[in-house]
Amino acid sequence: MPDLPPLTVQVRDSNLHIIGVVSDFTSLTISPRFNAVGAYVLNISADSPKADLLVPGNGLVIRRGSTVLMSGPIREPNWSRSESDGGSGSLTVNGVDDMFVLTGTCWPNPTSAPGSQADSFYKISGVVAETAMRTLVNLNFGPGAQSSRKISNLTLAADGGHGVSITRQVNQFDSLLAVLQDIGKTASLGFRVIQVGSALQFQIYEPADLSASAKFSFKLGNLTDASYSVTAPTCTKAVVVAGGSSSHRVVSVTPRADPAFPGPWVEQFVDLTSVDTASTDLTAQMAQAADEALTSGAAQGNLTMNPIDTPRLQFGRDYTVGDIVSCQVRDDFFADVVREVGITFDSQGGYVAKAVIGSSDSTDNQDVLARQFQYIARIFNRLRRLETRKPS
Repeated sequence: MPDLPPLTVQVRDSNLHIIGVVSDFTSLTISPRFNAVGAYVLNISADSPKADLLVPGNGLVIRRGSTVLMSGPIREPNWSRSESDGGSGSLTVNGVDDMFVLTGTCWPNPTSAPGSQADSFYKISGVVAETAMRTLVNLNFGPGAQSSRKISNLTLAADGGHGVSITRQVNQFDSLLAVLQDIGKTASLGFRVIQVGSALQFQIYEPADLSASAKFSFKLGNLTDASYSVTAPTCTKAVVVAGGSSSHRVVSVTPRADPAFPGPWVEQFVDLTSVDTASTDLTAQMAQAADEALTSGAAQGNLTMNPIDTPRLQFGRDYTVGDIVSCQVRDDFFADVVREVGITFDSQGGYVAKAVIGSSDSTDNQDVLARQFQYIARIFNRLRRLETRKPS
């Protein structure tokens, strides 16, 4: 095993102040996820002098040297003891990372009081993706939010101006995390929330393309096993429909062929019927909606592998979630985004890492449920349109 910076597990209080260090855990598993809420599980003896610190309201900051691998609140401490256990039994502490603060809703008018939410949507018009994402976080939960919604210790990193210019409509009370994921996917941006000092910081970054240097294969000796699967596309032609209620209907059809899946087009209805077709930026909004549908519905590859750190290639130092790496699949190297890494540390300082590259659908239940809900919503919308056509 190569020499690595020391692992430090700190305990923080509700004000994000460090109140202790846990060095006597029996095992620790962390699962950082790209543009999604990660999680951790820590096991420790209930007799540990630090056990009383591991309660809801407090949290963990997990570092490898000076790098924060994950930070987040404790959610579920669970105690157990069997007849064969010595002492007071064991404690299992479950927690989530600080991305959890982004799971709230986007208000149609974030600056207005709850009783004055008359708008049906929030508009993003002609700004770069990073600026749009920062604005959404700032006005809903950050320093610019109403006092009743503001997370007092949430700050925003400086705006780097990353990403393409976007124009889109955020429907009332959409999930903030889902909107950020959509924008991040189409603009090829990553985002995270981690503890910096005694505050939480929302950060946006451009993942690195390390596919030429970060390679995993059995021949290189940094891979123990791997499996790969492919999911067919769910959208290769986006049918975007705007207006139709208070304004005339406008329809656009945007195809995007997938050479790996020849055959009939896979059409998907994209509902922009709440958008007034008299809007001056209608074309940009419809193009944005089509691009997001085609990106989300593209064919997905899923590669699960067990990498081994070597002196030349180490997780957290040479690559991290969001970066593009490559892994040998049969005779060729497959390059894609590191979606998730599950790392289990033991009390002797050893650890095992398991990375997921490509689509996270098969490993992240939230993604699976989201697709199911989207499918059910499309069925409901079709039934609703049929209902309106029934003769009176």
